[in-house]
Amino acid sequence: MNNVEQTNRFQELIVSPDLSIAEAVARLDKAGLGALLLCDSGGRLKGLLADGDVRRAILQKKSFDSPCETIACLHPITVKFPVLSADALRVMDRHEIDHLPVLDGDGCLHDFILRRDFGTERDQTANTQQRLESVVILPSASIAEAIVRLNKAGTGALVLCNDNRFVAGLLTDGDIRRAILKGTSMDTACSTIASTKPVVVPPSFSRDETLKLMNQHDINHVPVVDSENRLLEFLLRRDLAVNVTVELSAVIMAGGFGKRLLPLTERVPKPMLPVGDRPLLELTIQQLRRSGIRDVSLTTHYLPESIVDHFGDGQEFGVRLNYLKEDNPMGTAGGLKRMKRPANPFLVINGDILTGVPFREMLAYHRKHGAILTVGVRKYDVQVPFGVVECEDIYITRLQEKPSLGFFINAGTYLLEPSACDYIPDGRPFDMTDLIQKLLEAGRPVVSFPIMEYWLDVGRHEDYQKAQDDVLKGRI
Repeated sequence: MNNVEQTNRFQELIVSPDLSIAEAVARLDKAGLGALLLCDSGGRLKGLLADGDVRRAILQKKSFDSPCETIACLHPITVKFPVLSADALRVMDRHEIDHLPVLDGDGCLHDFILRRDFGTERDQTANTQQRLESVVILPSASIAEAIVRLNKAGTGALVLCNDNRFVAGLLTDGDIRRAILKGTSMDTACSTIASTKPVVVPPSFSRDETLKLMNQHDINHVPVVDSENRLLEFLLRRDLAVNVTVELSAVIMAGGFGKRLLPLTERVPKPMLPVGDRPLLELTIQQLRRSGIRDVSLTTHYLPESIVDHFGDGQEFGVRLNYLKEDNPMGTAGGLKRMKRPANPFLVINGDILTGVPFREMLAYHRKHGAILTVGVRKYDVQVPFGVVECEDIYITRLQEKPSLGFFINAGTYLLEPSACDYIPDGRPFDMTDLIQKLLEAGRPVVSFPIMEYWLDVGRHEDYQKAQDDVLKGRI
């Protein structure tokens, strides 16, 4: 876009936050781009008003004399200038958005990217090159460096390459999580945990041949290499099977009283407490939808009407919602016995959790390990404030000064096979920890899935404040 076109677009789209909703609707109609940018007098972005925000305001019978900032998203997804087109498109795909503001270092609007700017035919050569730049990593790079690169790439795997892009291995999301469980140092070279003989294909392979090979090996990533094993392209399953849907539904446990957050929860159930400008539960549903999950059940008990009134059937939020009202609290697993049993694995997540867990990767991990239940776990370190003395009989064998002890904690996120429900008793409270214990006693495979992405249990006042701060800083 040239400077004149950019200036014209900004003039059409920038409005003051105190502009009335009625005036904003007129500007939306005139601009015809589906969104407006709310900016202060200094050009700093204060929010984004989309066509969907206006539609929800109409359904909620909001006064059209109200300032448009009262219905806008005050913390929209943004990127910093400069940004590659492939990176911008990846962000838009990940968050399922059609508008992406680009900000400078002062938070001022620098550009506004629309999905339609990319056209109906993407520049395959440029995108291929940009993807390669994001997924290639040296075998000597540390696991910690690989985690940062993997999160930025959003591909679920990295290709280990020596000089001139000769392929030396493939490092997947699962490889890193298994290393975390084993206690492998994050300073270790990523080549020590990667597959050194990954499945590769030549450029002559067709789409169907490549997809068939991926199915045979149950993999989601495949490097394309030349006759000398030099990396030419990196294909993902989603490139080849664009219409594939995730066979995963979800249950959100949203019935708790939230007593630790009193007095905030006197009239509002904990999952409906605002985080930024949206309820906590809405952020969770948004994360599920981004992962391709469309069928979501909500277990409710405390003040259920506020949840039902806000979400309805879920259509406005891109999902299909089903409500399981508990007249008496049934614990974190008891309510599952009452729901219609799904045909495929299903996700269970506590309603007070904020997380960036990649649910597709969690499902692949669950299936690879043949689990009946997969538990999301989080590394938690405890600093002992004293020197620790180890003894054998009366003799001191070791002394550690204020050591840090690491544990894996239950992160309130689970993947279950439908058959796991056979172990839940009828008609009485039953927690997920009880279910896990019964499965272990029965010799059924229960595995752990380390969460290295953002995770926060919003259960205490200090955690709730951290959630607010993290929203403002763009971490959520």
